[in-house]
Amino acid sequence: MTEESNGTTKRLVRAGIASAASGAIAYGIRKAAPALREKVQSIGEDGAVPETLGKAKDAVGEKVEAATSAVTDRFGGGSSGPSRSSGSLSEKELESRLHERARNRSKRQKALTR
Repeated sequence: MTEESNGTTKRLVRAGIASAASGAIAYGIRKAAPALREKVQSIGEDGAVPETLGKAKDAVGEKVEAATSAVTDRFGGGSSGPSRSSGSLSEKELESRLHERARNRSKRQKALTR
C-alpha cells in the first residue's frame, strides 16, 4: 500500500469508529432515559420529591434531551420526542418557517426539472 492510501484507510476507519461510538451512545441514552425517569418518579410518587432531587431530575432531563437531539440532528433517526427546533417558537414563527420551506422545496423541484 502506498502512504496516501494508508492515510485514507486510517481516516475511513476512524470515521467508522466515531460513527459506531456515536450510535452506541445515542442508543444507550434512548434506552436509559425512560428507566431513569421511572426511578425518579417512583421516588416521589407521593409528591414529596425533595427540592434537590427535583433540580437534579430537571438537569438530567435537559442533558438527555440535548444529547438525544444533537445525535438525532447529526445522524438522523426516529422522532422519539418533540423537535428541539420547534419547541420555543410561536405559531406565527412556525407558520412562516413552514411557508419558507415550501417555497424552497418548490424552487428545488423547479431547478431539478430544467
